[in-house]
Amino acid sequence: MKSSALRERYLPAMTETQLRSAAGQEKALVILPIGAIEQHGPHLPVGTDSLIGEILLRGIAEELAPEEAVYVAPSIVVSKSNEHTGFPGTLMVHRDVLAACIRGSVAQLEAWGFAEVAILNTHGGNLPLLRSLLREIRIETGESLHLLNPFPPTEMDAREQTFGIHGGEYESSILYAQVPEFCKPERADAQWIDAGLEGPDLRPESSPATFAWTARDLSPSGTMGDATRASAEKGGLWTRRAVQELVHELRSLQT
Repeated sequence: MKSSALRERYLPAMTETQLRSAAGQEKALVILPIGAIEQHGPHLPVGTDSLIGEILLRGIAEELAPEEAVYVAPSIVVSKSNEHTGFPGTLMVHRDVLAACIRGSVAQLEAWGFAEVAILNTHGGNLPLLRSLLREIRIETGESLHLLNPFPPTEMDAREQTFGIHGGEYESSILYAQVPEFCKPERADAQWIDAGLEGPDLRPESSPATFAWTARDLSPSGTMGDATRASAEKGGLWTRRAVQELVHELRSLQT
């Protein structure tokens, strides 16, 4: 939490009086970050997803005006990462445990008086659960939660955009730019998971035809994509763009 702008919006750093004041603002919104601890190939730290979340939150906090009522809840750092079982450094909880943690966090934030909750998820493995859970919460409570989407860049080639889903060019570039001391770019590799897929329409995520997979099924190193094409220059550009998109989404939720 080195960013002073982020500390000012971080709920655990506030006193009870400050929390009441924050929640009492018109259209006050809280971001609930959800990351992961899991292998990210031989070149990136196991905290990659959670680190990316903190990087984006820092950028958001520095972009917002002081009077904009956007706050940050404690992160859920360990999440549903069972697809990375078998690699050292992976921590995980059962999907039901993650769902209970999210439900509990949202209920408490609403009890404090915050009008809106937006989830910033930076681990793709959480998305199937989140999509169904947010719908269930909506049906059960009437509360509408928002799922923020930092879209990946379009400059990557089509193969990387489709199959660079883990430790590839995008994630590696972000970390090379923002936390190079945690990275080992000389160990970066390329693992093309589509080489083992049968049929042109089968994809690992976000496609009409998907399949159950584990990281071991698709990549011996854990990398999924081409990390050798990553650079700090790209990462700096893509971080700024993602922050701008997220700030735009947050502001649209408060209008």
